[in-house]
Parts: sequence; C-alpha cells; structure tokens
Amino acid sequence: MKRIFKLFKDTYSRWMKNEPFERSASIAYYTLFSFPSLLVVIISVAGYFFGKSEVQEEIIESLSEVVGMETALSVEKMIVNISVEDGSSIALIISVGVLIFGATGAFFQLKKAMNKIWSVREKKSNIFMMILDRLISLGMILSIGFMMAASLIITTIVTSFGKYISNYAPELSEIGLKGFNLLFSYAFIWILFSSIFKILPDVKLKWRSALVGGSVTTGLFLIAEYGLSFYFSQSDPTSVYGSASSVILLMLWIYYTCLILFFGAEFTVQYTLLKGEKVRTNQFSEPSFIQDVKNLKEHKIYKEEQKRLLQEITEDDIE
Repeated sequence: MKRIFKLFKDTYSRWMKNEPFERSASIAYYTLFSFPSLLVVIISVAGYFFGKSEVQEEIIESLSEVVGMETALSVEKMIVNISVEDGSSIALIISVGVLIFGATGAFFQLKKAMNKIWSVREKKSNIFMMILDRLISLGMILSIGFMMAASLIITTIVTSFGKYISNYAPELSEIGLKGFNLLFSYAFIWILFSSIFKILPDVKLKWRSALVGGSVTTGLFLIAEYGLSFYFSQSDPTSVYGSASSVILLMLWIYYTCLILFFGAEFTVQYTLLKGEKVRTNQFSEPSFIQDVKNLKEHKIYKEEQKRLLQEITEDDIE
C-alpha cells in the first residue's frame, strides 16, 4: 500500500513540475485547429468499413453526451465544411494533403510533449524527422479509424443480440447492454492511451508498462468524463462567450483530457522506474541532458569568443 501511495505521490510531484496546465493549454490550442481534420480522416477510414454517415452519427452522439448537443452539432458543421469534395485531380491531392497535415498536427505536438516527459529529444530536427513524425501520427489516426470501425461492428452485433434477449428478459437485457458499453468503452480507451504511451515517445518502452499506465489513465479519464458531463449539464460555464461558447466548451474538454493524459504519462514513467525496467532511447533520439551539455559547451565557446573580440577591440583603441 505504501508503494502505491508513493507511486502516485511521485507521479503528482513530477506532473506538477512539468507544467501540465501550460502544456495542456498549448496542446488544446493545436488540437482545436486539428480536430475537424482529425475527425474527417477517422470517419473516412472507419466509414470505409461501416459507412461514413453511421460513423459520424456515432461520434457526434458520443460528443454530445460530454459537451452537449449544441457543441456536438457545431463540430458536425466543421466536419461538413472541411470534407474533401470531388474536383480536379490536382485540387483533390492538395486537399487530401492539407487535410492529413492538419489531422496529424495534434499528435505531432503530443509526441513532443511525451518526449519532454521522458526527458528525451530528437538528435536532429530536419525534414526527414518531420516527415517521420507525421507518418507516425498518421498511423495513430488510421489505427483509431480501424478501432472505431471494429467497435461499431461489435456494438451493432451486441445491440441486435440485446434486442432479441429483451423479448424474454427486458430488465436483464438493459443491464447487460449498459455493462457491456461501459466495459467496451474502457477497453477502447485503454488500448488508445496505451498505444500513445508506447508509440509516440522516442523511447523503447515495454508493452506491460504502457498497458498499466493506460489502464490508470483510462480510469481517471472516465471519471473525469462523467464529472465534466454532469458539470456542463448543471451549469453554463461558457455563457459569457456568446456565439463562441461551443468552441470554448470543446477546448475545455480537450484541455482537461490533456491534463489527465499527461498525468497518465507521468504515472507510466514512475511505474517503469519503480519496476526497475531499463528504458532506452530509440535511434532517432537521445537523453535531454546530452543536448544540454552540448548547449553549455557552445555557450562557453561563444562567451570566450566574445571576450577575445572585446579584448582585441580594447587593445586597438589603446594604440
């Protein structure tokens, strides 16, 4: 029990030291602009298997349960406005490229934040690394699309089975469906968070640590989700913003989600350290302190050069 308490205590301490509120606000800002593109790509991937309209309705319904129907409808309008329409081949390619670039923006920034939590940095920031980071982000988005399609198929099967059972035991059917939805939501979000902790940072992390961190993060996220939906239903925190209230409400939801996500990432780090597991950087990164030492050396050389030039100027003035 003491080890668990110390684990959460160390997690909270590191979480606060790494400025979660400022970082969450920054990620929320990027995500807000990437959100419509992100949803369009996910809907396109999942819709290939299940139908775009069905997937879109499911996403909007899920959003409405947390942030309200008005905000969910605003998101739906964003999706419609940003959707790629049929046109010339060149225009279509450009539109898809812009769409993918925008959709990967949130995960691109999230990857940087995860690296800071793990105290690692990219060895070289160049065009190759930027493309690689974008491809990793795109892979995460495509995976979410496949997961969304699979979840819709399973949910449809279970719902149909529940309707059949309701003819004989309606109360049992209702309880069973609610229980399944809760467990399935937990499993879906758990896999998503665990994948983020495993794939996005430039470290070689074992799946066991990622799954444990993802499980804790999922529990906190579901609690916060119910808390936020209750708070938004009982009060009107964005009434002062008028027509911009939907955007503000969406940004608040993303902001609180980021706070929980970063806490889960810190928990994963502390859990890995507690278990004594060795975490190594991948081939594209190195520990942050190495670059800090390099920067200090460069700064020292720069100061010495400044001092030498100043001395030469002074000697010239004396002569």
